[in-house]
Amino acid sequence: MHIRIRHFLWLLVAVFSVFSCTQSSEVLEEIDPDAAEDYLIQQYIIADSVFVADTEADIEQYYKFGVYMTTTGTTNGQPIDTDRKISYGDSMHITYTGWVMGPEAVPFDSNVLLEDPFELVLGKTSVIEGWNIALFEMHEHEIARVVIPSKYGYGATGNPPSIPPNSSLVFNIQIDSLWTTDEQ
Repeated sequence: MHIRIRHFLWLLVAVFSVFSCTQSSEVLEEIDPDAAEDYLIQQYIIADSVFVADTEADIEQYYKFGVYMTTTGTTNGQPIDTDRKISYGDSMHITYTGWVMGPEAVPFDSNVLLEDPFELVLGKTSVIEGWNIALFEMHEHEIARVVIPSKYGYGATGNPPSIPPNSSLVFNIQIDSLWTTDEQ
């Protein structure tokens, strides 16, 4: 009887180890966090009325060097001078609102109601990398909606308490005025 119990225990251990190996390597698949975040961003863009996209092919037109962005208008109806490109070292005044991507668009930062625009020197003022990418693609007087993946925002650490770790961010950015390095 003592031998039967020992064999039964060995059988249980063998069966348990087979199922545990099968479960971890065959049943569960590893999820790529960047791919999951990109999928959520694409679903957000499809649902957002500012972007005009129904499919992945439509979404690609908004992809610019790691961020997604679209022009939403101009400041005070001012024309956009597309020949006047923004480059490293240019100074600008910016009005913005930012929120964490999700169903509740509660702003975590904004200067829209302030009388004082945010002053920035591109590439020299400390901002998240997603802003640098977006601003290089914009023009004076342009207003854009920008969706920034977490790796170009605050990353795995976030910026508690208002920005959780690995958060995609959405900004409305408006370039009110621009002084190129030649004009300074």
